[in-house]
Amino acid sequence: MVKRTELMTHLSTLARAARLGAARKRGVTLIEAVLYISIALALIVGGLVFFQQASLAQRTNSAVRNISAIASETRGLYQSANSFANLSEGTLISAGAVPSSLLGGTPAAPTLVNEWGGNIVVGPTAAIVGPPVFALNSGFFVTYPSVPTAACVRLTSADLSGSGRVGSGIRSVTFGNAAAVTPSSGGANPTEQLEPGDVATLCTNNAANGVVNIRFDFNR
Repeated sequence: MVKRTELMTHLSTLARAARLGAARKRGVTLIEAVLYISIALALIVGGLVFFQQASLAQRTNSAVRNISAIASETRGLYQSANSFANLSEGTLISAGAVPSSLLGGTPAAPTLVNEWGGNIVVGPTAAIVGPPVFALNSGFFVTYPSVPTAACVRLTSADLSGSGRVGSGIRSVTFGNAAAVTPSSGGANPTEQLEPGDVATLCTNNAANGVVNIRFDFNR
């Protein structure tokens, strides 16, 4: 009878130990699960940030090429003309003078759409009293809307000669509804440059909901 009692006590002790072991095992598994989930979330967040940065860089580089191409093709198309009068995005589309990646709208009513879904507008510049003085239709503009502020900074920097990432002959750059800023040393304010620090402020101060409409005015 004593042996039976001892056996029952021993079995009860073993069962209790097994339950404790199982509880400890479940506890470790829960901690590991939380750790794995935390690592997975960190990887997902990091991947999303990297993807967003890579996507922004890709679209910005594409915008640089396309704005430069529009300016170059416009100059080539109007090389023998006295002015840029009657220039429009429709004129460039009809002449096949724009990158195909920018074509939007319908065949009956084609448009130019940039990398961020904004409608590109192209046209002749107005007369400027100066200094310097610019005659009516002596240059042309390209409006690039809905540009994120980070991309705006990379697109609009230019030196005093009017050379920047989107090309040369930049007469002025307009940020949103603000007054045009000229990078030309012949402008009214020769010290007014479009350096990264300058355009960072201009892009941020003239943005709405994180995006800004940019207008580039080009010389012939």
